[in-house]
Amino acid sequence: MSSDRREAAMQVLERLRSAGVIVTAEGDTLPLHSELPVVEAKLLQRWLRDQRPARILEVGLAYGVSTLSILAALEDPPERYDIIDAFQTRDWHGAGLRHLQEAGIPGGLVFHEELSELCLPRLLAAGARYDFAYIDGWHTFDQVAVEFYFINRMLAPGGVIVFDDVHMPSLQKVLAQVLSFPAYERLPLPDDFRRSRVARVRRAAGVPEYRLAAVRKRAEDRRNWDWFEDF
Repeated sequence: MSSDRREAAMQVLERLRSAGVIVTAEGDTLPLHSELPVVEAKLLQRWLRDQRPARILEVGLAYGVSTLSILAALEDPPERYDIIDAFQTRDWHGAGLRHLQEAGIPGGLVFHEELSELCLPRLLAAGARYDFAYIDGWHTFDQVAVEFYFINRMLAPGGVIVFDDVHMPSLQKVLAQVLSFPAYERLPLPDDFRRSRVARVRRAAGVPEYRLAAVRKRAEDRRNWDWFEDF
């Protein structure tokens, strides 16, 4: 990604965080909420810089903070970037899309305002493949499990999936299921993140070190038809 576009994404992101509010198309001011915290955004960006993905899938746009963080981390424009958010207009006032437009939407980005359980199988049927996926949509176990089911079938070997809000029991259960698959391994925290004060305090409190967790697909998923592993 050009330095100008990365800079534009960072500027919009910093403005949103500094103001703590968003402005709707009608001119109403609303509090910024449900955004990815700064410390987690830095972890997401580290994984992105290490992975250098060309094809990205994101579930859940909201106000666009996570997406702007992703765009600010990419050195090159993505070949493909699909974002799914069925409630962008209804619940988020279209603000996420406007923030992306302010930053300059890269040519490979396509937004899908539809339910993920309908959009993902359509992308699979169209032959979509990804190197990196970020899941931050509806957080029930069954919803995230369904999203993983389809993403697994589109994720190239070596690809990474990042789950948000893994402190929630539903996400913990999904993560346990994913890690029971022979093709997957948990991506370790970089040493500096593992040693950080945030991580140490959270470990002492008995909660996940970060609200993000990443898994890597080591190889194609070639389980037998009758495979099962308890999780």
